[in-house]
Amino acid sequence: MSRSKKKKLTPATADRKGGDALRRRYRKVILFNEKELSFIDQYCRKYSIGNRSALFRNIIISHILEQIDDNYPKLF
Repeated sequence: MSRSKKKKLTPATADRKGGDALRRRYRKVILFNEKELSFIDQYCRKYSIGNRSALFRNIIISHILEQIDDNYPKLF
């Protein structure tokens, strides 16, 4: 008999099993011109990035968190 392989739990599969609090339901569309897209393509080739959606999410969320941290009210 052959052994069945266990599936590795990734955040996406763990989310499906544990609930849908982190499920991505909302779509946003970004348009790029040819030059911008060329820069993105070069960057992804240079750093072997296959998942551009994850790259864009990471960049956008980290920028937002940085801005929130910089604009956080300070008492002194």
